[in-house]
Amino acid sequence: MSAKRAEITISKRKALIFVCFLGFAFGACIALIQTDRIPRGAGGSSLAAIQSSGTTEEKWLEDIHRLEKKVQELSKERDEALEKAAAQTEALEKQISAQSTSSAGQEKGKCIGRHTVWTPSAERNKKDPELAAFLEKVAINNEVLVAVSNINYAQKGGMLDVWMDGVKRAKVQNVMVVALDDETKKNVEERGLPAFRMTLEIPKSQKDAGSNHAVSALKFRILKRFLDLGYSVLLSDVDVVTLKNPFDHLVRDSDVESMSDGWDTQTAYGYNDVYDDESMGWARYAHSMRIFVFNSGLFYIRPSTATMAMLDKLIHRVETEKGWDQALFNECIFFPNSPKNQDPAVTRRVMDIHIFMNSKVLFKYLRHRPQEFGTTIPAMIHVNYHPNKFERMLAIVKHYVNGEKGALDEFPDGSE
Repeated sequence: MSAKRAEITISKRKALIFVCFLGFAFGACIALIQTDRIPRGAGGSSLAAIQSSGTTEEKWLEDIHRLEKKVQELSKERDEALEKAAAQTEALEKQISAQSTSSAGQEKGKCIGRHTVWTPSAERNKKDPELAAFLEKVAINNEVLVAVSNINYAQKGGMLDVWMDGVKRAKVQNVMVVALDDETKKNVEERGLPAFRMTLEIPKSQKDAGSNHAVSALKFRILKRFLDLGYSVLLSDVDVVTLKNPFDHLVRDSDVESMSDGWDTQTAYGYNDVYDDESMGWARYAHSMRIFVFNSGLFYIRPSTATMAMLDKLIHRVETEKGWDQALFNECIFFPNSPKNQDPAVTRRVMDIHIFMNSKVLFKYLRHRPQEFGTTIPAMIHVNYHPNKFERMLAIVKHYVNGEKGALDEFPDGSE
């Protein structure tokens, strides 16, 4: 920053020296003109006497005209130099101001610099022109709701159809499906939603994880392409029922904003957990901070230096370790710097558990509280805790959309 200010100072000094030189020349010319126009000293000779000689008169008039022209030229050069110096100074000051905004003093409650959200640009579009052109048509305010699917979920009348019906019913306009095969792309487009075809190979480390988890592991590499172009993504698994436009319920104050697997205010938002080790006597109670995990099947992520660092780390771990993608997702978000870990240091927010709801909240707790159940309408419900996902999704639609009040009754709280 000091180097830039020094550059401005040098520019100002150069301009001042040049202007002084022009001023000196200008003054000298004026002095010559005035000298030639006043009476001479000894002998009483004057301009009137000189004018008596035609040849001498013409010579002096030519000299005066030439000097006046030179003064005009120097005045013009002076004005142009002043304008150029002013423009250079203004440009450098704007550059310093922009740098100060992104890297200097911070406003209370806001993260800047590493957490500054970047936006699409012509330069960024060059990195991935096909996806950039697609997103320019789909995204609203540089945000988009994205589901990733292959034909296993995209069969007509299947889970992806229920997902698409929900977002259309909630009038979500900035929505798309990343299709992992041609048949999925065709089915999505026939249902009236935009689909973008991507070909991705399941990492060797995830080939034995089962179809659901293997596909899920691909989404972090997909996300990186979106964020690199400057778009924020609300990523949704296809076992989600949308009842209201989710973009109306985001807070947008953190790098990652995620649905929780917690089922109440303690498990979702955090609590002080006390471990009792009786053998320690006086020091038997040890405190720890606990929070239940973020769900990697429903979260909002914004493009920043911090989130890109997190995705790079997460992609590496998913593609080299035989770990569950959701567990790795949370480790990259929550584990601090330590001798065994480098923290990407993303900022994070837990979504309201009654607006972005998991299926344990709904089936085990909420539906057994009649008054609260009757007044709570989530934006999205993720059927993440139960194996019979498709049937429960249909029952959720029957209850919240069709008004069938007993539609959820046939299902147990858990999986049995």
